[in-house]
Amino acid sequence: MDKFNPEKFDHESFSTKKCPYCQTHLPVDAETCSVCNKKVGEVENHGTARKPTDWRSYVVCIIAWIVFIVYVWWAFF
Repeated sequence: MDKFNPEKFDHESFSTKKCPYCQTHLPVDAETCSVCNKKVGEVENHGTARKPTDWRSYVVCIIAWIVFIVYVWWAFF
């Protein structure tokens, strides 16, 4: 039995990709979904598009943790 080798994966073998949010088929070169209007990335191994990284959420989380740590330090030490 032949196992899947990700090193031999060719992104050009796909003619469409699926939106990871609403599962709509999109052209391979699409940057946004035509149905849900969300950004989509490159096609992955199984034909679905990658979800782009939501950097704003990471920044808000880090700022919230910093504020929490400063508050705990101010209130208890």
